Amino acid sequence: MIFNSIAFAIFFPLAAALYFILPSKLKNPWLLTASFLYYMYNEPAYSLLLIFSILSTFLGARLISRDSVSRAKKRVILAAVIAADAGMLLFFKYSGFLLPLLSQGALKSLALPVGISFFCFQTIGYIADVYKGRTPAEKSLLKYSLFVSFFPQLLSGPINRAYELLPQFDRPHSPDYGRIRHGLFRMLIGYFMKLVIASRLEIAVNFIFDNRAHANGAEMLFAIFLFALQIYCDFASYSNLAIGSAYVMGFKLRENFEQPFFSKSSTELWRRWHMSLNSFLRDYIYIPLGGSRHGRARKWLNTLIVFTVSGIWHGAGLNFPIWGFLSGLFVVIEDMVSPKKSPRKPSMQALATSKDSAESLSPKRPIYRAIITPLRIALTVLLFMLSLIFFKTPDLATAAEVYGIILTKMNPADILRLPIFSIGLGVKNMLILIFSLSLLFIYDLLDYREGDAAALILSKSAACRWSVYYLLTIMILFSANIGAAEFIYFKF
Repeated sequence: MIFNSIAFAIFFPLAAALYFILPSKLKNPWLLTASFLYYMYNEPAYSLLLIFSILSTFLGARLISRDSVSRAKKRVILAAVIAADAGMLLFFKYSGFLLPLLSQGALKSLALPVGISFFCFQTIGYIADVYKGRTPAEKSLLKYSLFVSFFPQLLSGPINRAYELLPQFDRPHSPDYGRIRHGLFRMLIGYFMKLVIASRLEIAVNFIFDNRAHANGAEMLFAIFLFALQIYCDFASYSNLAIGSAYVMGFKLRENFEQPFFSKSSTELWRRWHMSLNSFLRDYIYIPLGGSRHGRARKWLNTLIVFTVSGIWHGAGLNFPIWGFLSGLFVVIEDMVSPKKSPRKPSMQALATSKDSAESLSPKRPIYRAIITPLRIALTVLLFMLSLIFFKTPDLATAAEVYGIILTKMNPADILRLPIFSIGLGVKNMLILIFSLSLLFIYDLLDYREGDAAALILSKSAACRWSVYYLLTIMILFSANIGAAEFIYFKF
């Protein structure tokens, strides 16, 4: 069951209404029942994998928390549980890549269970936190099962931490008009990004890629730019829907995106993109590897390892680890060319004498904001786009073909002659797309500057609010004929 389906449009209001109506003792049991019904909607058999992940980490954490268990045995339990969870994930995730090779086509690949990457990471993070003492082992199997399977975040995150989400199941939530309104508006933004923008971007991107033999370098680069927007709108829309639906019922999930295309460096972009995954990789891989504690060279190696692991997590083809490595390489190069930070703070006298020179280089200067900052943002987005070629293409041969088109068929004059109305959308839908992207840019800019664009809009007059509601709703309904494919991250 996906958010942009008729089934969810029926399921969610019923689930939320019953949660509010039922007595306090039945609220969590109902949420757990609803979450398993939600997961079992398409593939009931795969719920056994979810149950295995829940039970193995719950029991493992309970054993680790016992004072009678030695430190050595705790490490063995931790390793065994993580190996079981990660092994299950690796088996299903990479069977499509390995089984045909090992069996020479005799065995077919297994279907990837939806959400397995996300709930496995959430359970692995939980037991690691129990081992490190960051969170106590949960004593209630019901509450822990709900933490893992809570339906808004079950299929594609955000990946939540136990110490943030588990305590929220201790207190029953009653209906709150302001909270429900805020959550529903986040969901409205999510549907707008998915149905109005991402669906149209997908058509345009696929049209250019399917006809790449006749495309020039500017058109191919434009397609990659559109794909960057598509994957952002697609995944950020899911995150908005997950966060919004949870907030309607009184639960707060982690944010997953913070306007990544306003970033002035690759390092900043990855701090703003898929934040729950990147913070997971930082806390459970990068820091255990040593982080930045053993010199810059070790820091760069650890960064490349983490980004490559991220690429492997995204897919089994060789193009994904290359995409991850390339993304990490951009971050490492930025760190290499950036000046080393002084280990000692400058004195007040030094600060006073350097005041004029510091002000001349300050980002607050108008010339910096007007010229340097846009150039840094443009370069950051360009590097991100170029790395996404490996993410978009199915194999290395196709990726090489796309890079070849960009390098050998690029004429700057072609940029001014881009056939934007002849890429599968037609004039009407392209105009709608341009208008919709303009609205999204304004919304993200408000979010970037004010911190919460949704709260800002909801604080305005009734006439202003309802104008926004009607505009977004009409555009969503008008886009019903475009079709709504699965969210991209369901594949991961």
